[in-house]
Amino acid sequence: MLMEPPRERLAPLRKEREAAKAEEQQQSEELLKQTEAERQMIIWEWQELRGFLEEQEQRLLSRLEELERAIVQRRDEGICRLSWEVSLLSERGGEKGQQPLSQPLQGARSTGSRADGMFQKPDPGFAELEKRLSNFSLKSAMLQQMLLEFKEMLRLELGSDTGTCLSLTGPGEISDQ
Repeated sequence: MLMEPPRERLAPLRKEREAAKAEEQQQSEELLKQTEAERQMIIWEWQELRGFLEEQEQRLLSRLEELERAIVQRRDEGICRLSWEVSLLSERGGEKGQQPLSQPLQGARSTGSRADGMFQKPDPGFAELEKRLSNFSLKSAMLQQMLLEFKEMLRLELGSDTGTCLSLTGPGEISDQ
């Protein structure tokens, strides 16, 4: 028959276990504090990133709206001018003493150096706007590519729990540190 160990022998073992329990509690509390601090940092950083991206989105949309307004203004000016010219041509065609077609219309602005003095073909006023839109589209495509690369890098980094740090070494180049 086994005898129970005396209380004196159990007391130090109990103290040791109580100390280990307190240490375990303290370590877990410290780790929980650190994870909460990390959580708050992540929340703050991602809010900052969202704010930055929303600001940039508004900038791009504002530039696009400016371009739209310029296109509409150019269109309206061109249509107005051409309507005025059509009106002058209609009046000229209805007059009894018609002006010869080789003479410039009275009241018509000089539109260039066309030999017969008639209205000049409308200038290609949309060329500058087309160039601006093309440049905008190019920038937009570059930004889209950069965002795709950023998303992929983020996906790869967050998918791995290796604890390695990534650094950009150049356009599209990533190295583990």
